[in-house]
Amino acid sequence: MVKKVVSFALALAMAGALMTGCWGKDDSSSSSSSKPSSSAAPSSSSSSGSSMPGGSSAPGGDDSGMMPGEGDSSSMAGGSSSMGPSGDSSSSASASASAKPAAAQVDGDWQTRLVNGSHPLPEDFSVETVSVEHYDDRLFDARAVGHLNDMMKGAADAGLPLYLVSTYRSVKRQTALFNRKVNYYLDQGCDAETARREAAKWVAAPGTSEHNLGLAADLVSAKWYSSHDDLTEEFEQTPEFEWLAAHCAEYGFILRYPKGKTEVTGVSYEPWHYRYVGVEAAKHLTENGLCLEEL
Repeated sequence: MVKKVVSFALALAMAGALMTGCWGKDDSSSSSSSKPSSSAAPSSSSSSGSSMPGGSSAPGGDDSGMMPGEGDSSSMAGGSSSMGPSGDSSSSASASASAKPAAAQVDGDWQTRLVNGSHPLPEDFSVETVSVEHYDDRLFDARAVGHLNDMMKGAADAGLPLYLVSTYRSVKRQTALFNRKVNYYLDQGCDAETARREAAKWVAAPGTSEHNLGLAADLVSAKWYSSHDDLTEEFEQTPEFEWLAAHCAEYGFILRYPKGKTEVTGVSYEPWHYRYVGVEAAKHLTENGLCLEEL
């Protein structure tokens, strides 16, 4: 009789867990106060090691689990790789598993190509990349790398050397990061749909990260990691950030996810994430307080 009562109670408990989508505790308790809300898409940036569920980095990393500079050493974007599972719980810039890739753009539009949850790259996307000056393991679009090199040199000449945390990442690498996070939630007892939705809060779905495009760079102060172990909004308090804010447009870059634009970009404020769009577009966007979605 006792065994029957215990079995019945266990069955009820399992049924209740399944209705919530996952067994086990939610991972929000292990996140910091900067965790993106469910109303914003995952941050696009690399993190450096603050532990998050499933081996991922601190909030907002579509580089989940990556150390500074870890990326992809191949010279071409993942044209041969699968886009993998997709999904994002964001209401402002989300991509469902059935979202169609954006139509291929003509070469003249490559500088301002929009890549986000609702504008994923096509599966056959590829880009020629080369190493950034002084960084053999950081790759950038070959057409724009000179502008990034010049901006890094300009900051150094001003006495404010920068550290290049992350640049190009192949869709293949992005897929591996995303699938690792999905597997974490599957191991917690989530069904497949819930696992993809939860994973997308922390890791951008393959093909939806600007780092897959080869035109995004995460930049911080040269000595940032001597006193920090992650990318945080505190970077905006540094003279290096002030220099970037004042001069990045001169080199064709914009602060891609500015403060107060989360509802438009679908990504939380990231003072470290810069995107090459060309000098003309960069000056127009910066002078008018616009983000790329508003171009």
